[in-house]
Amino acid sequence: MATVVSLIADRFEELARAALDGAKLADLVEVRLDRIGHPGRDALARLARELPKPLIVSCHGAEAYGSFAGSLDERLSILRDAAEAGARFVDIDWRNSLELGEVPAPCHRIVSRHERETPDSHAGFDALHAEIEAVLSEGDLTKLVTEAGSCDDGMRMLNWLRTTKGVIAFSSGEAGRFTRRLAPIFGSPFTYCAPAARSGLGPTAPGQIPIDEWLGFVPPGGISQETAIFGVVGNPIGHSLSPRVQGMALKGARLDAVFVAFEPREFAPFFALAQDENLRGLAVTAPFKEDAFAAVERRDEAAERTGAVNTLVRDEHGWRGANTDVPAVRETLAEGLSIHAARGGTGPSALAETRALVLGTGGAARAAIHALRSVGADVSVAGRSAEKARHLAESFGARALPWDAIPETRWDVLVHATPVGTLDLGAETGAAGDPGPVIPEAWIPPGALVLDAVYRPIRTELLLAAHRRGATPIPGAEWFLRQATVQFRLFCGTDPDAELLRKTFEHAHEDDMRLAAGGCP
Repeated sequence: MATVVSLIADRFEELARAALDGAKLADLVEVRLDRIGHPGRDALARLARELPKPLIVSCHGAEAYGSFAGSLDERLSILRDAAEAGARFVDIDWRNSLELGEVPAPCHRIVSRHERETPDSHAGFDALHAEIEAVLSEGDLTKLVTEAGSCDDGMRMLNWLRTTKGVIAFSSGEAGRFTRRLAPIFGSPFTYCAPAARSGLGPTAPGQIPIDEWLGFVPPGGISQETAIFGVVGNPIGHSLSPRVQGMALKGARLDAVFVAFEPREFAPFFALAQDENLRGLAVTAPFKEDAFAAVERRDEAAERTGAVNTLVRDEHGWRGANTDVPAVRETLAEGLSIHAARGGTGPSALAETRALVLGTGGAARAAIHALRSVGADVSVAGRSAEKARHLAESFGARALPWDAIPETRWDVLVHATPVGTLDLGAETGAAGDPGPVIPEAWIPPGALVLDAVYRPIRTELLLAAHRRGATPIPGAEWFLRQATVQFRLFCGTDPDAELLRKTFEHAHEDDMRLAAGGCP
């Protein structure tokens, strides 16, 4: 697999400088002359001679996300001169392949096709590729790019790519961005990247990944058709820290594996497409945990009791589901009690002895309730919807508590298990999820243990209030890191580097907070 950095600029001098810089990171350098036109054969020869990596020259019009406004004859002249000047490859649209004709060795042609829609079947892809093959010359490479309107479109592209040999292929557009990461695993010999951010140049096509980000994604030993794939599935998924946290954990363990984000509209159609043998595990987040539960027959006890799967692992028998939130909550609260006792706090010394209040009626609340009930804790449940809280409490042998009865109720442990208080790039999600605003500070008893599932920001208003009231606050980051650790163990059969996992989380969180404040990551 070779990495191509694709460059476009308004002046050839700027393009040449960027090419020399890009060659430090890439295996090949593509210069797109869409905006420049013909820079002259001498300029092309000088660039090919000075460049320490093979040169690809292309000049695309609107049919290939390009902007060249000249005639076909002008375009063909540029590519012929580039071939004679020392370019290793020239990229020609398949419709103009015969007009260009063969090029002199050692140059080869990349005969490319860019489609605005994605076929809905293997046969549709085969038909598109067959038309490219009909206009090939000996030694040509083929390139097929289809625009993805959805995550499922990208999966269809990858599944087709797996059946081919030597075809450069991926999906364009933001919905298909993940295919650029995974295409080499499915057999594409090239992956095209945008220049590094420091270059000042943007991507040449929608969905391109900056080359420095790409190199940070690649496993320590490189990426190949043997590389395992793990991912996180949700909608929306852009907020997820899992790709960075789990991806760095994989690199730290020096495993031949990558971690990507998938954002399908519906879970079942996506999962039906996500059956490639290299796909070994999926983290599942909102709103698909119940769909993931229904998608598999083998599930652990925590998943069975909560009706939610947040981890899917493939083994020799197929897919099995697990819920890593349950052990994560249990371990987080147990450690919180130990810390509370070490600081001289009074009250229960074990979870089994606690009276706990869980706020929320969603999947995180179900995990928290089961984690507490499984060790014998006395649990009450409160939510915006009294009916939902009642139904949830009954299913776990807990008590439903009216919202206005919270201040009169004695409890040792509070678990806030809703999205309320989450900061998402500057927007509070207080309108989403149960039970509404975070409880008033006066409702928090001194000496209690308060776990907030929210980890963005780390110090939520609820935790700050708990601290002021003399309670022991536990950030949602602890819950997140523990469930990520259990998840990694299920994926890889080994524990991640705990310090690396935490530091990566902290750095990713800091980047999020800078974005929320209007800065740059």
